[in-house]
Amino acid sequence: MLLKIKQLIIENSGYKRNIVSKNIYINSTSIVSITDYAGAESFLISEGSSFTDDNFSLIKINQGNVLESVIAFGSAEKIYSEINQATSGRQILND
Repeated sequence: MLLKIKQLIIENSGYKRNIVSKNIYINSTSIVSITDYAGAESFLISEGSSFTDDNFSLIKINQGNVLESVIAFGSAEKIYSEINQATSGRQILND
């Protein structure tokens, strides 16, 4: 089951950092762990970003022999509940 996540992306272009967000889709069976990520808040405040009032989570995704970390919008509890909602109930095809 694919889960739509809003990801925080920090692009470092030398002297300036761009902070943007984009939607990504993650296979829920590939998620290893989800934890609240408080470290993003202090960084975003120091950068003067518009995302300072949001909560963030760190999602670890298994990609074969590599773990990828994704900074996602929302608390760990919120993301976990979305995974549970998506995997319960009827599913279409091999969703």
